Amino acid sequence: MATVDNGDGKTSGWPRILVPALIGTAAVLIASAIGYSATTPVKSPSSAPPASQGSCERLASRVAVRQVSAAIVFPEVSYAVDDAGDRPRIDLAGSYRGAIDEGKRVAVIVRADPRSYDSTPEHQPGDGRYYYEQELQIDEQAHCWSAMSLNPAHSGSSGLVWHIYLALVPADFGVTSVSARNEVEDGVFNGLDVLAAFTVRT
Repeated sequence: MATVDNGDGKTSGWPRILVPALIGTAAVLIASAIGYSATTPVKSPSSAPPASQGSCERLASRVAVRQVSAAIVFPEVSYAVDDAGDRPRIDLAGSYRGAIDEGKRVAVIVRADPRSYDSTPEHQPGDGRYYYEQELQIDEQAHCWSAMSLNPAHSGSSGLVWHIYLALVPADFGVTSVSARNEVEDGVFNGLDVLAAFTVRT
């Protein structure tokens, strides 16, 4: 570094002082930086957040649900009717809130409305009886459920209106409380803990 003449023939002594000072300051800054990097944890690239839980499967049509019990709630139900053959099949899917106790199942029970008529030449009315179809397939982690290929109808039964009930039952209900034709007696049905109900037309 060049010295600066003060105009009196003497050179200023500040460069000789400034250089060591600057060197000392730089050393302090370097030491501080090293100390900071040693004590400060290095941030790793943030991992992607866990994938959000996707919504439950939705079938072709939504249906209004009548909640009967607040213990387990079914906020969304959708369905699809496969009428490719002469005996319609019903698929159901949806979401739920609440906990299903150990040893319990949610059963699908159906009843053909006697005020509706099928597509046979005789236009037979629904028989008004209760039939056990199957248990809901439950995904407890996602709080989703499904019941596929319900087959409550007879040949030529398009046009019938089905009242569908979701009922909390013992795990052995399908063995102990259902007849050979899957019929559920009125007295048995009336004693069930029905959670929700809705209507589907085939």
